[in-house]
Amino acid sequence: MDELSDPKPTSTPQPPPAANVPIGPANISVLLSLLMFGFGAAAGLLVAFSGFGFLEDSGAIIVTVFMSAVVVVALLGLILLMFRRRLWSKLFGVAETQLEMFAAPLARVAENALDRNPGGATAAARELVQLVLARYSWLTARRWLIASLTGLIAAMAALAGTALLFKQNQLLAVQSDLLREQNQRIQEQTGLLAQDVQLAEAARNAALAVEITDIAALVGAVAARTRAEQDAATAGTGTLALNKFTRMTNMVNATELGQELTLRIVSASRAARPYLFLDQGYRAEDSNDKIRVAMALRRDDLPQTYARLAEAKGWQDQPLQKGLIDRPASPERGELLRVLIAGGVRNLEPLNFVGLDLSFAYMQDADIGLVTAQGALLSYADFSGSHFTEVQLGGAYLENARFRKCRIERSSFADVTAERTQPPYQPEDAPAPSFLAGADFSGSVLIDVDFSDTDLLAANFDGALLVRPNFSNAVLGAATLRGAVLLAPRFDGAFLKSTDLNGAVVFGDGFLEQLRQAALPESFVAARYEVAPMTVEAVMAINIVYLTLEPEEVALLTQGAPAFRIKRIRPFED
Repeated sequence: MDELSDPKPTSTPQPPPAANVPIGPANISVLLSLLMFGFGAAAGLLVAFSGFGFLEDSGAIIVTVFMSAVVVVALLGLILLMFRRRLWSKLFGVAETQLEMFAAPLARVAENALDRNPGGATAAARELVQLVLARYSWLTARRWLIASLTGLIAAMAALAGTALLFKQNQLLAVQSDLLREQNQRIQEQTGLLAQDVQLAEAARNAALAVEITDIAALVGAVAARTRAEQDAATAGTGTLALNKFTRMTNMVNATELGQELTLRIVSASRAARPYLFLDQGYRAEDSNDKIRVAMALRRDDLPQTYARLAEAKGWQDQPLQKGLIDRPASPERGELLRVLIAGGVRNLEPLNFVGLDLSFAYMQDADIGLVTAQGALLSYADFSGSHFTEVQLGGAYLENARFRKCRIERSSFADVTAERTQPPYQPEDAPAPSFLAGADFSGSVLIDVDFSDTDLLAANFDGALLVRPNFSNAVLGAATLRGAVLLAPRFDGAFLKSTDLNGAVVFGDGFLEQLRQAALPESFVAARYEVAPMTVEAVMAINIVYLTLEPEEVALLTQGAPAFRIKRIRPFED
């Protein structure tokens, strides 16, 4: 009865078509998250594996893709805004929704439920659902548009920030290279400024050249007067007049210089100060160096020949840019000493006694003979390449002096005893010790040189040829004779603590044991070394031996004893 009297038709509710079912918010969020994650992962991998170079080269493409995505999302939002009523009508049967519109179907649902009308309630509920879906879809669409635009803008900003960070790092790397180059240029500039300072000092010292020239003239006048007196003394006595060579080699006693000239010489030596000057890389007095320069012209054509000569003669490559010498020196003091020797002043003791300062004297490739220099101040002097003959340097201060590649014959560095004291020094002040700590005799030829009782702490005899050297009672602690050739040496009472003989060539069976017994007790550890036999040909193949001695001379000096090369097998700390 109730169903017949119900004025509203009843019908079975039908589900909406599948095509009209909207995409749920969960699905939209998942798809959007996957989209953003995939894009971010792709961009990150691209930057990580391709590097900033690819990002920089493809910047236009990436910006175009981002802007295209923004435009597409913006257009899609515009289309939704303009055609939402048609789309909503087609999808949900509702053109627009407002909150007030929910009240009517909701009321009908309640009324039909009270009237127990399932069909009406279902229809009203379907209308309410359509309104809800339409309302929610529009809100979701707007949120999606805003989220998409915000996400794209944020992603583009993040990628732009990453690009800027990479660009910043790249610019910082370039800046670091430029700073490194700038620091290098600053160092070069500092070096050039140091050169300017030293060259300015050289210019100041060059003014002393005039003073040294005047001194040379005065010394020459004294020498001429002395020789004239010698000639007059021999005239009419039946003795032949002294020839030119004899007169040139006659000594002028330094006491004959007079007090005025003596003080002038000492004052000039004190006024000249050591400094650094340009190392030209050439030595005009050294024939070996001149051969090096000549062979350098054919170095590219004869590389193997040049290499063999360089190894045999000890040539070293010169830097392209000439720099300063390695330690301060005074060419002016060296020239002053050269003037005194050339003028015939062979006894420097009167000058040394009143304070002649020849430390740091730079006097390479000189010819020095028949000179005595007790009390001489010659520390850090450089006599490299010079030839010494019958020179008495005992009682002198020669710490860190250089005698590299010198030839020293029949000379003495030994302490001055009372009988060898030179005036104005007094015999009662004897012995006058000799100080040669750190002196460098590397590559030199020393024949009949006396080093007895001298202080040779940390002296360098590497690669030297020593013929009958006398090291009796000398202090050779920490000295080096690496690669030296020792012919008939004397080490009686020598202090050989930590003396390095590695590579030295010696003669005679049992040399190490004999050296241990001769040296100061417990100062030489023979077990630190071992010896290997050498042939006479191998000894003569050593360049310094080949240029100095004949095989017969070697045999005579060694009395035919076999040759051995020493090898150090244990460190000095053991």
